[in-house]
Amino acid sequence: MWSPNARDVGGLPTRYGVPTRARALLRSECIDAAGLASFEEVGAGLVLDLRSDWELKQPHPLAGSPAYQRIPWIDPAAEATRDPAAEPRLVDVYRNSLTRNAAHIGRIFTAIADAPSDRPVVVHCKAGKDRTGLTVALLLDLVGVPRSNIAADYAVSEVKLGLRDGPDFSRTHPSTILASLEHVDEQFGGIRAYLSDLGLTPPQIHRLAARLVPTDVRAIVFDFDGLLMDTETTMVESWQSEWAYHGLELDLDGFWPGHGGDVSEDRYAVLAAAVGTGFDRAESHARRLAHRERLHAELDFRPGIPEWISAARELGLRVAIASSSPRNWVVGHLERVGAVELFDEVVTGDEVAAHKPDPAIYRLALRRLGVPGPAAIAVEDTAHGVAAAQAAGMFAVAVPNPFVTADAVNAADLVLGSADEVLLSDLLLSAGPKGSTSRN
Repeated sequence: MWSPNARDVGGLPTRYGVPTRARALLRSECIDAAGLASFEEVGAGLVLDLRSDWELKQPHPLAGSPAYQRIPWIDPAAEATRDPAAEPRLVDVYRNSLTRNAAHIGRIFTAIADAPSDRPVVVHCKAGKDRTGLTVALLLDLVGVPRSNIAADYAVSEVKLGLRDGPDFSRTHPSTILASLEHVDEQFGGIRAYLSDLGLTPPQIHRLAARLVPTDVRAIVFDFDGLLMDTETTMVESWQSEWAYHGLELDLDGFWPGHGGDVSEDRYAVLAAAVGTGFDRAESHARRLAHRERLHAELDFRPGIPEWISAARELGLRVAIASSSPRNWVVGHLERVGAVELFDEVVTGDEVAAHKPDPAIYRLALRRLGVPGPAAIAVEDTAHGVAAAQAAGMFAVAVPNPFVTADAVNAADLVLGSADEVLLSDLLLSAGPKGSTSRN
């Protein structure tokens, strides 16, 4: 490296099951002319200097370079109101700094979020341990690097700078950074909330995380019945109502097919056999559909789904539906809730020869989206939907409908009780590193 305290923060474990990406984020003390030749080999897309005006004894060797930005961590106006006596420990300085310098810190993280994603970002201050240490610690916390690892990286600075025998204010004790991160939890509700309070948008926060945990997800494809809208419950209730009309009780054992096709005629045949002579299939059908339409009048997306769709569009992902149901059924429901325009593609069962678990419908959706399977997430509610998505090479997320157990969809890459359990950004980062590259 070009200086004693310069280092890459790649290779640290994250909550997404992959290490932080190498050559994505580097930290350092101030870059000097002697180390410039070595530094230039990094090919940084952003060199972010956190020093204040009073620290500039000579021009930065990269001054004038398009990659160089100086955004002081310390806000001079806020610093003028600081009472040093109220901050006897370094951790007190850190904690108060996170609020006192919020305007400048927001600009710092915005610059990192907006930096070229394919080139390294280098963050430095004077010694590369305090302002740089806080910046890096917050970024690592965002992607779920264990705090023990964050503290270990922070503590390396005093070793590299030869400060282990110095006064506490010059040291990088693990307890200092750990207490600072705990302060973010207690005072702001966690790192995402803190970044949001600083003024960063959800796409910018996602880009910060994606710098350290790469994701190549470009599309999200939803099943419809039971997943986007709980039409499975309205369907069951309509059949239960019709059986009750004849004084009978519907047995749900064997009610569900192992595919995504229409089995209505089979169900009418079972009902006709139970009713016996006098069963009028046309009258029964009309009565059942009328009951179901009354239920549909108030039906909307399942919890968390609108937020996922909104986030996907905000992040620039392609959004589609791949449903075994006919087009008039799917589009009719979307029109009823004013949601047709939310989807780039709506692919339905009347466009393919085979239903799920056959992957034909997902392969057609992927072709229309112009996205390969490993770069897309499928969201399903049944085992046959999960199998179809995985056969198309997609990362499959299962959000079971009320008539499907979690065990029934345990082959999925991720099983959730509801879409509102996970932010879409977290889902993308979970899917991106693992993908489905081992599938054909």
